[in-house]
Amino acid sequence: MIGLVVVTVLLCGVPVPASRPARVQAAVVVVPIDPFVLRIAREVTIDPPGGWAVIRRGAREVRVRLAAGAGGDGETAYVPLATVVRGLGGSIVFDAVRKVAAIEMPGPGPIVTPTPYDPSNPTVPPRSIFTPEPTVTPRPTLSGIPQPRRTPLEVVPSFPLR
Repeated sequence: MIGLVVVTVLLCGVPVPASRPARVQAAVVVVPIDPFVLRIAREVTIDPPGGWAVIRRGAREVRVRLAAGAGGDGETAYVPLATVVRGLGGSIVFDAVRKVAAIEMPGPGPIVTPTPYDPSNPTVPPRSIFTPEPTVTPRPTLSGIPQPRRTPLEVVPSFPLR
């Protein structure tokens, strides 16, 4: 390709190695989904007939149009880098002189370990828990000899009577 501008992508300060480079196309930095987008996303769904990619990371979701003709080989799906990064909650800075795109993605957050329970210094006051007593189901008491049935049974002939 004539006038191909290759861009180096840094993810949290570390260069992302790739067999197909990121490049500038129509004043937009486009990257192949593998490996650039897969480094920051949890799930990528591509709809080739529609030309869309749905990219998910945690609770965030971005829907972007695939960059037309960016791959050159017809097999590689390219997407606009800034749209994906900002949609997934990250930040991106592009240095046009050095041709470097620096991406910063938020981490999962600090892991907080609960403090062990200290009965001498409780932080949450204890509360009473309502537990109802089980109700006793009364059982009928039967005594004496069983009485015969007082309701006559209906006679249904099983064969015709003459």
